[in-house]
Amino acid sequence: MTGQAIILGLLMKSSLTGYQIKEIITSRLNHFYGGGYGMIYPTLKKLEQKGLVVRQVITQTDKPNKNIFTITDSGRAFFEQAVRADINPDLTKNDYLMRMYFGEFLDEPTLKKFTEVQMGLVQAKLADLEKRGPEWRQQGMSAGQIYTYEYGIRHYSGELQQLTETLATFKP
Repeated sequence: MTGQAIILGLLMKSSLTGYQIKEIITSRLNHFYGGGYGMIYPTLKKLEQKGLVVRQVITQTDKPNKNIFTITDSGRAFFEQAVRADINPDLTKNDYLMRMYFGEFLDEPTLKKFTEVQMGLVQAKLADLEKRGPEWRQQGMSAGQIYTYEYGIRHYSGELQQLTETLATFKP
């Protein structure tokens, strides 16, 4: 799905600020989708220009104004079409795996170090999901959201198993 469709999907349940959208993407979606302010705000601007969202400006004193975005009927139709479209093949970009692929050009201590670093990154992602899961469940998750959460747990657990096995192949 495109960034536009993802943002519209997030707006299907409630109006959100750009900051709230970023928080959802970087916490709940980060194990399968990455996006930051550099994607979110230009996308919101395009969606507004296309009439797929409307922006309400809340004037605040001593703070920047708050922009709250709401999906329009056209935006809902756009999202519903996008979410039903054929699934695109995954494009996995993994820096660690690229380095391992070209590992024949690296020495074993470097490969071991890269594996240890990757293991730490994956452990942190898994720990974050496991920590946040109960809170998200308490806030209410749809069946699809539970599925993607559990998928992330299994994905990172499997990756950790593979990294552990790889680490064991290196000389102590």
